[in-house]
Amino acid sequence: MRLADYLHLFLEGGPGLVQLAVTNACNAHCRFCSFPQVPAHAVTMADPARLSRGLAALRQRGSYYITFTGGEPLLYPHLLDAVARARELGLGTILVTNGALLTAPLLKELRQAGLACLIISLDAASPAAHDWNRGLPGLTRRIQALLPLARQLGFSPVASVTLSRLIDDLEALPGFIKHLGFERLLFSYPLTSLASSYLGYAPHPLVHFSSRELDELFGRLLVLKRHAPLAILNSRQALLDLRNRLRRRPRRFPCLAGYKHFYVDWHLNVYRCHVLPHSLGPLEEIHRAPPVRDACDACISECYRDASVYQYLAQSMADFLEAWRRGRWLRGLAVLLHPYNFLSLADLLSDGRRWVG
Repeated sequence: MRLADYLHLFLEGGPGLVQLAVTNACNAHCRFCSFPQVPAHAVTMADPARLSRGLAALRQRGSYYITFTGGEPLLYPHLLDAVARARELGLGTILVTNGALLTAPLLKELRQAGLACLIISLDAASPAAHDWNRGLPGLTRRIQALLPLARQLGFSPVASVTLSRLIDDLEALPGFIKHLGFERLLFSYPLTSLASSYLGYAPHPLVHFSSRELDELFGRLLVLKRHAPLAILNSRQALLDLRNRLRRRPRRFPCLAGYKHFYVDWHLNVYRCHVLPHSLGPLEEIHRAPPVRDACDACISECYRDASVYQYLAQSMADFLEAWRRGRWLRGLAVLLHPYNFLSLADLLSDGRRWVG
């Protein structure tokens, strides 16, 4: 993107981000996920023609980044076409995969189709524990073998790790991730229930934590961000907000899910996020759906909270410009000079550039 494009996005309130699950099929058997429970007769792949039209509607809506996920998105037979279509529309693309189906030729095809960012899931600080949870022997070794090619192709792969009881030494985990060949790490937070169609959760003991345990984990993550041997992409301010939530204190940064960020399932139904049950209609009509901006605080999902922190300053600028147009310049100035904008900017400068790297 050109500098003028980034400036335009900033003045619009920042880029929209969409989590797009192209299938509910999965080839792994993770214990803290419900996708493995989908029976064969219920496996669904997103309709490719509708998806193509829907991507155009997302671009019209103001979305600029698409995360292709699943289930396991590499099981989706039209994934390369979808990535290429997104690139044609000027959308940035991210792929989240368990890596079991990755091959050298497929990595090259994904890059040629326009994939910008590759995220690979990992569950533990040892190959044995990770492969056991996934039910895929040799998976860690396979991922490690492909990472040099991924970097050679221009990817800077991100390791995505769900906080679970499989991680018996949180402080040792970044070293293991770096040893595998990753330079960036993103933590996902444990989810035991969701109200949307998304199945990336399970009421399993591995991800069941008390509020006190979660508060302690988030505190350790804040320390780890400062000292880890690789970049941890989770927003510092979002982690502080999560600790405020657990302690029943006011949070600082409102979630933009339903306004700038959305979740889309394999039926191509749009939800404000993958936590809430509220459907906004079919993907092809997303550009007509009314925006939802109600400062929801229903979850601890990093997908929407981190993005909302990074985008807070840009959204303040958009709100300032709107207030100025309406002649409410004092209100607009108060929005623009709010101290949380400086906290957002600090996180954006620290972590946002690492997302791009």
